[in-house]
Amino acid sequence: MAESVLVSERSTVPKKVLFPLLLIPMFLGGVDSTLFNSVAYDLPVLTDSWRLWFIDGYTIALASSIVLGSRLGARLGPGVTLAIGLFVFTVAGASPALLDSPVAWTATRFVQGFGYALIVSSVASVIGGLPNTAERTLGYSLWITTYSIGAGAGPLIGRAFVDGGAYTMLFWLPAAIALVVGVFATLLLRSINLGQAASTKIDVASSVLAFLGFGLFVAGLQSHGPALGRVLATAAGCGVLAVFSTRQLRSRDPLIDVRMLNFSRLGAPSLALVVGSASYTGSVFLFSAQADSLLAILPVSVLALWVSLGGFAFHKLQSRFSPVHMLQVSLATCALGLVVAAFVGLWPASFLIGLGVGVSMASGDSYLLGSVPPKDVARAAALQETSLAVGAALGVAGFGGIFAATSSVVGTAVITAVIVAVVVWAIRFNRGVFSA
Repeated sequence: MAESVLVSERSTVPKKVLFPLLLIPMFLGGVDSTLFNSVAYDLPVLTDSWRLWFIDGYTIALASSIVLGSRLGARLGPGVTLAIGLFVFTVAGASPALLDSPVAWTATRFVQGFGYALIVSSVASVIGGLPNTAERTLGYSLWITTYSIGAGAGPLIGRAFVDGGAYTMLFWLPAAIALVVGVFATLLLRSINLGQAASTKIDVASSVLAFLGFGLFVAGLQSHGPALGRVLATAAGCGVLAVFSTRQLRSRDPLIDVRMLNFSRLGAPSLALVVGSASYTGSVFLFSAQADSLLAILPVSVLALWVSLGGFAFHKLQSRFSPVHMLQVSLATCALGLVVAAFVGLWPASFLIGLGVGVSMASGDSYLLGSVPPKDVARAAALQETSLAVGAALGVAGFGGIFAATSSVVGTAVITAVIVAVVVWAIRFNRGVFSA
Protein backbone atom coordinates (compact mmCIF):
# COMPACT_ATOMS: atom_id res chain seq x y z
CA MET A 1 0.00 0.00 0.00
CA ALA A 2 1.32 3.43 -0.91
CA GLU A 3 2.45 5.64 1.96
CA SER A 4 -0.01 8.46 2.74
CA VAL A 5 1.57 11.90 2.68
CA LEU A 6 0.78 15.50 3.44
CA VAL A 7 1.92 17.64 0.54
CA SER A 8 3.66 20.93 1.27
CA GLU A 9 5.52 23.40 -0.89
CA ARG A 10 8.90 21.68 -0.72
CA SER A 11 8.49 18.32 0.96
CA THR A 12 6.28 15.39 1.71
CA VAL A 13 5.82 14.12 5.26
CA PRO A 14 4.96 10.41 5.66
CA LYS A 15 1.93 9.76 7.83
CA LYS A 16 3.95 7.53 10.16
CA VAL A 17 6.14 10.58 10.89
CA LEU A 18 3.44 13.25 10.72
CA PHE A 19 1.00 11.69 13.17
CA PRO A 20 3.51 11.18 16.02
CA LEU A 21 4.65 14.81 15.67
CA LEU A 22 1.03 15.90 16.02
CA LEU A 23 -0.17 13.41 18.61
CA ILE A 24 2.69 13.51 21.13
CA PRO A 25 1.82 17.18 21.93
CA MET A 26 -1.82 16.11 22.30
CA PHE A 27 -0.73 13.44 24.79
CA LEU A 28 1.19 16.10 26.72
CA GLY A 29 -1.91 18.30 26.69
CA GLY A 30 -4.02 15.44 28.00
CA VAL A 31 -1.54 14.79 30.80
CA ASP A 32 -1.48 18.49 31.68
CA SER A 33 -5.30 18.67 31.77
CA THR A 34 -5.38 16.41 34.85
CA LEU A 35 -1.83 16.34 36.21
CA PHE A 36 -1.76 19.58 38.18
CA ASN A 37 -5.47 19.41 39.03
CA SER A 38 -4.69 16.21 40.90
CA VAL A 39 -1.50 17.23 42.76
CA ALA A 40 -1.96 20.96 43.33
CA TYR A 41 -2.36 20.47 47.09
CA ASP A 42 0.98 18.62 47.25
CA LEU A 43 3.15 21.16 45.42
CA PRO A 44 5.14 22.98 48.13
CA VAL A 45 5.39 26.41 46.50
CA LEU A 46 1.64 26.83 45.96
CA THR A 47 -0.49 28.16 48.80
CA ASP A 48 -4.19 28.92 49.24
CA SER A 49 -5.87 30.08 46.03
CA TRP A 50 -2.59 30.20 44.15
CA ARG A 51 -3.33 26.54 43.50
CA LEU A 52 -6.42 27.55 41.56
CA TRP A 53 -4.60 30.32 39.72
CA PHE A 54 -1.74 27.98 38.81
CA ILE A 55 -4.21 25.64 37.11
CA ASP A 56 -6.53 28.29 35.72
CA GLY A 57 -3.80 30.55 34.33
CA TYR A 58 -3.11 27.88 31.73
CA THR A 59 -6.74 27.48 30.67
CA ILE A 60 -7.49 31.23 30.72
CA ALA A 61 -4.64 31.83 28.28
CA LEU A 62 -5.72 28.84 26.20
CA ALA A 63 -9.35 29.99 25.99
CA SER A 64 -8.46 33.54 24.97
CA SER A 65 -5.66 32.65 22.54
CA ILE A 66 -6.75 29.57 20.63
CA VAL A 67 -8.38 31.50 17.77
CA LEU A 68 -5.46 33.92 17.66
CA GLY A 69 -3.24 30.86 17.29
CA SER A 70 -5.18 29.70 14.25
CA ARG A 71 -4.83 33.17 12.69
CA LEU A 72 -1.07 33.08 13.28
CA GLY A 73 -1.01 29.63 11.69
CA ALA A 74 -2.67 31.05 8.60
CA ARG A 75 0.08 33.67 8.36
CA LEU A 76 3.14 31.62 9.29
CA GLY A 77 2.01 28.13 8.34
CA PRO A 78 0.81 25.49 10.84
CA GLY A 79 4.19 23.73 10.93
CA VAL A 80 6.02 26.88 12.02
CA THR A 81 3.27 27.76 14.51
CA LEU A 82 3.39 24.23 15.97
CA ALA A 83 7.15 24.50 16.48
CA ILE A 84 6.83 27.93 18.11
CA GLY A 85 4.07 26.64 20.39
CA LEU A 86 6.19 23.66 21.44
CA PHE A 87 9.20 25.85 22.27
CA VAL A 88 7.01 28.25 24.30
CA PHE A 89 5.44 25.23 26.04
CA THR A 90 8.94 23.90 26.78
CA VAL A 91 10.40 27.06 28.30
CA ALA A 92 7.29 27.95 30.31
CA GLY A 93 6.73 24.35 31.40
CA ALA A 94 10.26 23.91 32.77
CA SER A 95 10.46 27.34 34.44
CA PRO A 96 8.70 26.42 37.75
CA ALA A 97 11.48 23.92 38.45
CA LEU A 98 13.86 26.90 38.70
CA LEU A 99 11.53 29.30 40.52
CA ASP A 100 10.25 29.40 44.09
CA SER A 101 7.39 31.91 44.04
CA PRO A 102 3.68 31.12 43.51
CA VAL A 103 3.38 34.34 41.51
CA ALA A 104 6.20 33.30 39.19
CA TRP A 105 4.80 29.79 38.86
CA THR A 106 1.39 31.16 37.91
CA ALA A 107 2.88 33.58 35.38
CA THR A 108 4.65 30.70 33.63
CA ARG A 109 1.35 28.82 33.40
CA PHE A 110 -0.25 31.74 31.55
CA VAL A 111 2.63 31.66 29.06
CA GLN A 112 2.43 27.88 28.75
CA GLY A 113 -1.31 28.12 28.04
CA PHE A 114 -0.57 30.48 25.16
CA GLY A 115 1.98 28.00 23.83
CA TYR A 116 -0.54 25.17 23.98
CA ALA A 117 -3.09 27.35 22.15
CA LEU A 118 -0.61 27.56 19.26
CA ILE A 119 -0.14 23.79 19.42
CA VAL A 120 -3.84 22.91 19.40
CA SER A 121 -4.73 25.29 16.58
CA SER A 122 -1.80 24.00 14.48
CA VAL A 123 -2.66 20.34 15.00
CA ALA A 124 -6.30 21.03 14.12
CA SER A 125 -5.26 22.86 10.94
CA VAL A 126 -2.89 20.12 9.77
CA ILE A 127 -5.32 17.27 10.43
CA GLY A 128 -8.19 19.23 8.88
CA GLY A 129 -6.01 19.89 5.82
CA LEU A 130 -5.23 16.23 5.10
CA PRO A 131 -6.32 15.49 1.51
CA ASN A 132 -8.08 12.21 2.22
CA THR A 133 -11.30 11.92 4.26
CA ALA A 134 -10.21 8.59 5.78
CA GLU A 135 -6.93 10.17 6.91
CA ARG A 136 -8.74 13.11 8.50
CA THR A 137 -11.11 10.75 10.33
CA LEU A 138 -8.18 8.65 11.52
CA GLY A 139 -6.34 11.78 12.63
CA TYR A 140 -9.24 13.10 14.69
CA SER A 141 -9.88 9.67 16.24
CA LEU A 142 -6.21 9.30 17.19
CA TRP A 143 -6.26 12.84 18.58
CA ILE A 144 -9.17 12.09 20.92
CA THR A 145 -7.75 8.72 21.95
CA THR A 146 -4.25 10.07 22.58
CA TYR A 147 -5.54 13.04 24.58
CA SER A 148 -7.78 10.76 26.67
CA ILE A 149 -4.93 8.36 27.42
CA GLY A 150 -2.82 11.31 28.52
CA ALA A 151 -5.63 12.64 30.71
CA GLY A 152 -6.02 9.22 32.33
CA ALA A 153 -2.29 8.97 32.96
CA GLY A 154 -1.98 12.49 34.41
CA PRO A 155 -3.14 11.77 38.00
CA LEU A 156 -1.08 8.58 38.17
CA ILE A 157 2.06 10.30 36.90
CA GLY A 158 1.55 13.20 39.28
CA ARG A 159 1.00 11.02 42.33
CA ALA A 160 3.95 8.74 41.48
CA PHE A 161 6.44 11.64 41.23
CA VAL A 162 5.04 13.51 44.24
CA ASP A 163 5.12 10.39 46.43
CA GLY A 164 8.67 9.75 45.26
CA GLY A 165 9.77 13.26 46.27
CA ALA A 166 10.58 14.20 42.67
CA TYR A 167 7.85 16.72 41.90
CA THR A 168 10.23 18.88 39.84
CA MET A 169 10.25 16.10 37.23
CA LEU A 170 6.62 17.05 36.55
CA PHE A 171 8.08 20.19 34.96
CA TRP A 172 11.30 18.86 33.43
CA LEU A 173 9.98 15.70 31.78
CA PRO A 174 7.10 17.17 29.69
CA ALA A 175 9.34 20.11 28.75
CA ALA A 176 12.07 17.76 27.51
CA ILE A 177 9.59 15.79 25.39
CA ALA A 178 8.09 19.00 23.96
CA LEU A 179 11.60 20.27 23.13
CA VAL A 180 12.48 17.13 21.16
CA VAL A 181 9.18 17.21 19.25
CA GLY A 182 9.67 20.94 18.61
CA VAL A 183 13.07 20.30 17.02
CA PHE A 184 11.64 17.63 14.71
CA ALA A 185 8.64 19.84 13.87
CA THR A 186 11.03 22.62 12.91
CA LEU A 187 13.05 20.30 10.66
CA LEU A 188 10.18 18.39 9.05
CA LEU A 189 7.01 20.51 9.14
CA ARG A 190 8.16 24.09 8.67
CA SER A 191 7.32 24.09 4.94
CA ILE A 192 3.73 22.87 5.27
CA ASN A 193 1.35 25.29 3.60
CA LEU A 194 -2.38 24.58 3.58
CA GLY A 195 -3.23 27.40 1.23
CA GLN A 196 -4.82 29.54 3.92
CA ALA A 197 -5.13 33.26 3.30
CA ALA A 198 -2.01 35.09 4.46
CA SER A 199 -4.14 38.21 4.79
CA THR A 200 -6.22 36.69 7.59
CA LYS A 201 -6.68 39.39 10.21
CA ILE A 202 -4.80 38.95 13.48
CA ASP A 203 -6.98 40.82 15.95
CA VAL A 204 -4.64 41.24 18.91
CA ALA A 205 -6.89 43.86 20.55
CA SER A 206 -9.80 41.41 20.72
CA SER A 207 -7.52 38.72 22.12
CA VAL A 208 -6.37 41.10 24.85
CA LEU A 209 -9.98 41.98 25.70
CA ALA A 210 -10.93 38.29 25.85
CA PHE A 211 -7.93 37.51 28.06
CA LEU A 212 -8.58 40.42 30.43
CA GLY A 213 -12.34 39.95 30.63
CA PHE A 214 -12.26 36.20 31.19
CA GLY A 215 -9.36 36.54 33.64
CA LEU A 216 -11.28 39.07 35.75
CA PHE A 217 -14.43 36.94 35.62
CA VAL A 218 -12.55 33.87 36.85
CA ALA A 219 -10.84 36.00 39.50
CA GLY A 220 -14.26 36.66 40.98
CA LEU A 221 -14.80 32.92 41.37
CA GLN A 222 -11.52 32.37 43.20
CA SER A 223 -11.53 31.86 46.94
CA HIS A 224 -8.95 34.41 48.09
CA GLY A 225 -9.41 38.12 48.72
CA PRO A 226 -12.35 40.05 50.23
CA ALA A 227 -15.84 39.26 48.97
CA LEU A 228 -16.38 42.80 47.67
CA GLY A 229 -13.18 42.60 45.63
CA ARG A 230 -14.28 39.33 44.04
CA VAL A 231 -17.70 40.76 43.18
CA LEU A 232 -16.07 43.81 41.60
CA ALA A 233 -13.69 41.59 39.63
CA THR A 234 -16.60 39.57 38.26
CA ALA A 235 -18.51 42.73 37.35
CA ALA A 236 -15.44 44.22 35.65
CA GLY A 237 -14.90 40.97 33.77
CA CYS A 238 -18.49 40.99 32.52
CA GLY A 239 -18.03 44.61 31.42
CA VAL A 240 -14.85 43.85 29.46
CA LEU A 241 -16.47 40.79 27.88
CA ALA A 242 -19.40 42.99 26.85
CA VAL A 243 -16.95 45.33 25.09
CA PHE A 244 -15.35 42.27 23.46
CA SER A 245 -18.76 41.04 22.26
CA THR A 246 -19.65 44.46 20.86
CA ARG A 247 -16.35 44.55 19.00
CA GLN A 248 -17.04 41.10 17.53
CA LEU A 249 -20.54 42.10 16.41
CA ARG A 250 -19.11 45.07 14.50
CA SER A 251 -16.25 43.12 12.93
CA ARG A 252 -16.46 41.69 9.42
CA ASP A 253 -14.03 38.97 10.44
CA PRO A 254 -14.72 38.35 14.16
CA LEU A 255 -12.35 36.42 16.37
CA ILE A 256 -15.36 34.64 17.88
CA ASP A 257 -18.67 35.05 16.06
CA VAL A 258 -20.90 35.83 19.06
CA ARG A 259 -23.93 35.96 16.74
CA MET A 260 -23.77 32.17 16.76
CA LEU A 261 -24.45 32.15 20.51
CA ASN A 262 -28.17 32.76 20.13
CA PHE A 263 -29.63 30.16 22.49
CA SER A 264 -31.87 28.67 19.81
CA ARG A 265 -28.96 28.39 17.42
CA LEU A 266 -25.70 27.26 18.97
CA GLY A 267 -26.10 28.52 22.52
CA ALA A 268 -27.38 25.22 23.91
CA PRO A 269 -24.59 22.95 22.57
CA SER A 270 -22.00 25.59 23.52
CA LEU A 271 -23.43 25.67 27.04
CA ALA A 272 -23.29 21.87 27.18
CA LEU A 273 -19.61 21.97 26.18
CA VAL A 274 -18.81 24.54 28.87
CA VAL A 275 -20.68 22.66 31.62
CA GLY A 276 -19.37 19.24 30.56
CA SER A 277 -15.78 20.48 30.46
CA ALA A 278 -16.23 22.26 33.81
CA SER A 279 -17.68 19.12 35.41
CA TYR A 280 -14.67 17.15 34.21
CA THR A 281 -11.85 19.45 35.32
CA GLY A 282 -13.66 20.44 38.51
CA SER A 283 -14.25 16.80 39.47
CA VAL A 284 -10.59 15.92 38.92
CA PHE A 285 -9.55 18.82 41.15
CA LEU A 286 -12.14 18.11 43.85
CA PHE A 287 -11.67 14.35 44.15
CA SER A 288 -7.90 14.68 44.14
CA ALA A 289 -7.93 17.08 47.08
CA GLN A 290 -8.01 14.26 49.62
CA ALA A 291 -6.22 11.56 47.61
CA ASP A 292 -2.89 10.69 49.22
CA SER A 293 -1.81 7.55 47.34
CA LEU A 294 -1.81 5.94 43.91
CA LEU A 295 -4.72 3.72 44.95
CA ALA A 296 -6.77 6.68 46.12
CA ILE A 297 -6.13 8.60 42.89
CA LEU A 298 -7.05 5.65 40.64
CA PRO A 299 -10.80 6.50 40.33
CA VAL A 300 -9.84 10.00 39.20
CA SER A 301 -7.50 8.56 36.59
CA VAL A 302 -10.14 6.14 35.33
CA LEU A 303 -12.56 9.06 34.98
CA ALA A 304 -10.77 10.13 31.78
CA LEU A 305 -11.25 6.68 30.26
CA TRP A 306 -14.99 6.81 30.96
CA VAL A 307 -15.09 10.14 29.12
CA SER A 308 -13.83 8.31 26.03
CA LEU A 309 -16.54 5.69 26.51
CA GLY A 310 -19.11 8.49 26.67
CA GLY A 311 -17.95 9.80 23.29
CA PHE A 312 -18.46 6.32 21.81
CA ALA A 313 -21.88 5.97 23.49
CA PHE A 314 -23.11 9.20 21.88
CA HIS A 315 -22.69 7.79 18.38
CA LYS A 316 -24.73 4.73 19.41
CA LEU A 317 -27.50 6.73 21.08
CA GLN A 318 -27.95 9.82 18.91
CA SER A 319 -30.42 8.12 16.56
CA ARG A 320 -32.70 7.21 19.47
CA PHE A 321 -33.03 10.57 21.21
CA SER A 322 -33.61 14.13 20.14
CA PRO A 323 -30.61 16.49 20.33
CA VAL A 324 -32.01 18.53 23.22
CA HIS A 325 -32.79 15.35 25.16
CA MET A 326 -29.25 14.09 24.53
CA LEU A 327 -27.82 17.28 25.98
CA GLN A 328 -30.17 17.14 28.98
CA VAL A 329 -29.67 13.47 29.79
CA SER A 330 -25.87 13.67 29.50
CA LEU A 331 -25.64 16.65 31.86
CA ALA A 332 -28.17 15.07 34.24
CA THR A 333 -25.88 12.03 34.36
CA CYS A 334 -23.02 14.34 35.39
CA ALA A 335 -25.18 15.79 38.16
CA LEU A 336 -26.18 12.33 39.34
CA GLY A 337 -22.53 11.29 39.38
CA LEU A 338 -21.65 14.23 41.63
CA VAL A 339 -24.40 13.24 44.06
CA VAL A 340 -23.17 9.63 44.02
CA ALA A 341 -19.65 10.88 44.74
CA ALA A 342 -20.97 12.74 47.77
CA PHE A 343 -22.95 9.90 49.33
CA VAL A 344 -21.83 6.58 47.79
CA GLY A 345 -18.25 6.54 46.50
CA LEU A 346 -15.83 7.61 43.80
CA TRP A 347 -15.79 4.44 41.72
CA PRO A 348 -19.46 4.52 40.64
CA ALA A 349 -19.32 8.31 40.55
CA SER A 350 -16.34 8.31 38.17
CA PHE A 351 -18.29 6.12 35.76
CA LEU A 352 -21.40 8.33 35.81
CA ILE A 353 -19.50 11.63 35.59
CA GLY A 354 -17.20 10.31 32.86
CA LEU A 355 -20.09 8.90 30.84
CA GLY A 356 -22.11 12.10 31.19
CA VAL A 357 -19.15 14.33 30.33
CA GLY A 358 -18.21 12.18 27.34
CA VAL A 359 -21.72 12.22 25.88
CA SER A 360 -22.23 15.95 26.55
CA MET A 361 -18.91 16.85 24.91
CA ALA A 362 -19.48 14.57 21.92
CA SER A 363 -23.05 15.78 21.43
CA GLY A 364 -22.08 19.42 21.92
CA ASP A 365 -19.29 19.05 19.34
CA SER A 366 -21.49 17.25 16.82
CA TYR A 367 -24.50 19.55 17.09
CA LEU A 368 -22.40 22.71 17.10
CA LEU A 369 -20.38 21.76 14.02
CA GLY A 370 -23.17 19.91 12.24
CA SER A 371 -25.79 22.65 12.51
CA VAL A 372 -23.97 25.31 10.49
CA PRO A 373 -23.43 25.69 6.75
CA PRO A 374 -19.98 24.77 5.40
CA LYS A 375 -18.91 28.42 5.22
CA ASP A 376 -19.37 28.76 9.01
CA VAL A 377 -17.67 25.53 10.11
CA ALA A 378 -14.35 27.26 10.86
CA ARG A 379 -16.05 29.82 13.10
CA ALA A 380 -18.10 27.10 14.80
CA ALA A 381 -14.90 25.12 15.43
CA ALA A 382 -13.34 28.20 17.05
CA LEU A 383 -16.42 28.52 19.25
CA GLN A 384 -16.18 24.82 20.12
CA GLU A 385 -12.53 24.93 21.21
CA THR A 386 -13.08 28.15 23.15
CA SER A 387 -16.12 26.68 24.94
CA LEU A 388 -14.09 23.66 26.08
CA ALA A 389 -11.23 25.83 27.34
CA VAL A 390 -13.62 28.23 29.11
CA GLY A 391 -15.31 25.29 30.83
CA ALA A 392 -11.94 23.89 31.92
CA ALA A 393 -11.07 27.15 33.69
CA LEU A 394 -14.51 27.68 35.21
CA GLY A 395 -14.59 24.11 36.53
CA VAL A 396 -11.40 24.47 38.56
CA ALA A 397 -12.28 27.98 39.78
CA GLY A 398 -15.89 27.09 40.60
CA PHE A 399 -15.31 23.74 42.29
CA GLY A 400 -12.16 25.06 43.99
CA GLY A 401 -13.88 28.21 45.25
CA ILE A 402 -16.84 26.29 46.68
CA PHE A 403 -14.52 23.74 48.28
CA ALA A 404 -12.46 26.50 49.88
CA ALA A 405 -15.64 28.07 51.27
CA THR A 406 -17.23 24.84 52.54
CA SER A 407 -14.12 22.74 53.33
CA SER A 408 -16.26 19.77 52.33
CA VAL A 409 -16.06 17.47 49.31
CA VAL A 410 -19.64 16.36 49.97
CA GLY A 411 -20.98 19.92 50.15
CA THR A 412 -19.07 20.97 47.03
CA ALA A 413 -20.30 17.96 45.06
CA VAL A 414 -23.93 18.59 46.03
CA ILE A 415 -23.80 22.34 45.29
CA THR A 416 -22.23 21.81 41.88
CA ALA A 417 -24.75 19.04 41.11
CA VAL A 418 -27.56 21.54 41.77
CA ILE A 419 -25.91 24.08 39.43
CA VAL A 420 -25.64 21.47 36.67
CA ALA A 421 -29.29 20.50 37.26
CA VAL A 422 -30.33 24.14 36.75
CA VAL A 423 -28.52 24.11 33.39
CA VAL A 424 -30.36 20.89 32.47
CA TRP A 425 -33.66 22.63 33.25
CA ALA A 426 -32.66 25.70 31.20
CA ILE A 427 -31.83 23.68 28.09
CA ARG A 428 -35.43 22.49 27.86
CA PHE A 429 -36.43 25.97 26.70
CA ASN A 430 -34.26 25.68 23.59
CA ARG A 431 -36.24 25.77 20.35
CA GLY A 432 -33.38 25.23 17.91
CA VAL A 433 -33.11 22.39 15.41
CA PHE A 434 -29.73 20.66 15.59
CA SER A 435 -28.06 18.11 13.37
CA ALA A 436 -24.94 16.03 13.93
